[in-house]
Amino acid sequence: MKRIIILFLTIFFSILLTAQEGVTGQLSLDKAIDLSIRRSPGQNIQRMELEEARLQLKEAQLQHIPTIYASGDLRRNLIIPSTPVPAHLLNPDAVENETMYLKFNTKWNSSAGLNLQYDLFSPEKLFDTDEKEQELKIREYDALISEQDLRASVAMAYAECVLAMEQEKLLKNDVDYFAELLKTSDELYKREKVSLVEKNDAHKAYNEALVNLLEAEKIAQERKAELLYLMGRKITAENISLLSPKEDIPELLEKIEHLFPSTAPARRLEEMRQNEIVELAGLHIKSASWKYAPTLSLNGYFGTNYYNKRLTLFDSNSWRGYSYIGLSVKIPITQSLQTSNEVARLRLRQQIETENLRDIVNSKAKERLREQSQLEVRRKSYLLNKENLVMSQQNMKAAQLEFEKGYILQQDLMNQQRTLQNARQSYLQSAYDIITSLLTLKKIR
Repeated sequence: MKRIIILFLTIFFSILLTAQEGVTGQLSLDKAIDLSIRRSPGQNIQRMELEEARLQLKEAQLQHIPTIYASGDLRRNLIIPSTPVPAHLLNPDAVENETMYLKFNTKWNSSAGLNLQYDLFSPEKLFDTDEKEQELKIREYDALISEQDLRASVAMAYAECVLAMEQEKLLKNDVDYFAELLKTSDELYKREKVSLVEKNDAHKAYNEALVNLLEAEKIAQERKAELLYLMGRKITAENISLLSPKEDIPELLEKIEHLFPSTAPARRLEEMRQNEIVELAGLHIKSASWKYAPTLSLNGYFGTNYYNKRLTLFDSNSWRGYSYIGLSVKIPITQSLQTSNEVARLRLRQQIETENLRDIVNSKAKERLREQSQLEVRRKSYLLNKENLVMSQQNMKAAQLEFEKGYILQQDLMNQQRTLQNARQSYLQSAYDIITSLLTLKKIR
């Protein structure tokens, strides 16, 4: 009994967790986009890369503070160096030209102290913080563009799910219809009311409808799997079966019309990002140009040294103070040749990025003009195909009544059913086309 209760609670909480994540029940487009932004691996990577850029900026800012560190060492000198010196320097009674040897160390020596290093002026660090700030801006635009692209991809995947499931539903109705027609045809054939050819045609139509349904089911599963992938969900048979879009085709079209209301379109973001890249190229040129200048550094040391024949580190008489502070200058000479080549290369890179910006602006204007005209055509095509679908449905009902009264043949009824199928396919295709145009236009405005 206890195991049954535990199993029941496990299943209950699992279902509850899945429902909270928006997979069970009907899934709206807004919920699908929200789940994708929060759970998509690509978006998580973008957020982590953005945080990495912020940390790199902080590292660049910390380079401008002095470097202070403690150091120490302990040595056992196996051979102590010595050098000859005139003996009379140390012993006035020494004979002329007499030499003696002096050792310049002891068997044990050590040092401990604090070190200071600070670049008062470093050309390499002059624009480092500015460059990292610019790179952070570019990374922020990358994150925004990635989010906008994900929104469009989720909307497209969601629309494909809606269309695929609608297609699957209609083809199931076709299978049921042709199954009933085949049953009627068999009965009429037994009563010699229809020929074998007509009976076989009805059977072939049923088989074709069944094949189309199997293909539609496969496509619907693939579209659901794509949507689950974009939402960062596990792609399992259970999740695929539980996934059910909420909006129908007209609702979906209206919602996509108002997609991305509060943020700049992705293509506009691309222009802003490219502007920042051009600015970054200019900063690289400034940074490289300053490499002709010398580097001025402040160095210091505050500590003490230990000398003794024996290792007695706690003997205060063996420690001798040693400290200094100084300035150092590094003037580039041959490095200036490399700097000159680097500046020329960076100027060329800036020109390339400027041309890239001009190309983005021009291509945006061209694509916007093309997509706007294409969208108008597809809007009209959608409305006309919708109207044709309504008329085909009316014609099918009328043909069914005529067939039941014996006014038309079975072949005429089947032809009318195929006309209805073509009208439905044209309607779904026009809905797909208008959704594609809407999402494309949202990105380039």
